[in-house]
Amino acid sequence: MTLPEQTKTLLDTLSFPVSYDQLGQSIKDANGLLVCDVRGWGKIQFMDKAEERHDAIGFVIADLLNSLQPTK
Repeated sequence: MTLPEQTKTLLDTLSFPVSYDQLGQSIKDANGLLVCDVRGWGKIQFMDKAEERHDAIGFVIADLLNSLQPTK
């Protein structure tokens, strides 16, 4: 399988595994360094279970990034 250049760059940048930090609402790498902030509160703040939705987004993003990690 040939990886797109952007995916190769991502894999060379991140220390895996990444995880979602519910308190900081951010995704961090294996060394605790910030990968990205999880945003979107303006859209979901008035929806049912807004906090659960926000956390679900963070956990799914982290899982998707981790799914790109090459197996050793």
